[in-house]
Amino acid sequence: MRLSIRMIPMWLAVGSRQAASRPAVASAAFAGAVLLAATLLPGCSDDIVCPLDENEGDPFIGASVLETRLAGGDRVSVRVFCTSDPLPGIFVVSVSDRSISEISVGDPLGLVATLEEDAILWQNGQVCSLKVTTEWGFATAGEPVPGAFSVVQANDVALGDTLFVEWATAEDADYYKVECVIRGARGDSIILSQTTTGTNAVFEPAEITLAGELDGKVLAVAGPYPGTGTNGNVVGAGWGYFTVSYYDTLSLFGLTVADTARVAP
Repeated sequence: MRLSIRMIPMWLAVGSRQAASRPAVASAAFAGAVLLAATLLPGCSDDIVCPLDENEGDPFIGASVLETRLAGGDRVSVRVFCTSDPLPGIFVVSVSDRSISEISVGDPLGLVATLEEDAILWQNGQVCSLKVTTEWGFATAGEPVPGAFSVVQANDVALGDTLFVEWATAEDADYYKVECVIRGARGDSIILSQTTTGTNAVFEPAEITLAGELDGKVLAVAGPYPGTGTNGNVVGAGWGYFTVSYYDTLSLFGLTVADTARVAP
């Protein structure tokens, strides 16, 4: 579904990495709007800090930039989600002065601006400045593109083993996301994931329940860590979370998960 949004002239200050202090309070009316965004980003719960009373009328903004350099080519994906009660009648979005004109209605109910490019738009270390205009005013955020880093190739494991994954530090990264998929011989699969501020991840034997080929990647992320009491980094006439993620071919790893019970003696 496409949505026609009224456009207005736009001027916005470059976002900074500051995070506004927002104690965990919210009225029932605003909490309802935030719950609509729960499938994209955490809602008003123990995991994040909700806005102050005077910010309750401001829209919630959840935005992300993902840049990849892989064998198949470079890629940039941008998604900006905005919800309020009522929904904004004005929704103008740009990242580092690159306007995003592709606007749709998202599920949960909100406005979504998306951008897909077969190119690297922002280099490692460059700050991506999010700028969002609604009828409430101007909201901004800024985070750098994390630097390139490499993953240490993990050793093969067997069912019942612990899987260790290690990687080098990425410049400007606040935390890392490890994502793995194990594909079995019969077409079945399981997904493993972990988020950490460190440079290693440990997957316990109880998590590795399928033998097969494992493909994994580690993403370096700049932005608020998704943990208890996390402050948002969107400031101005809006509140929410903006992250910038990066990975490339050096961030990938693969291994075999063996079923030792089926290995002949």
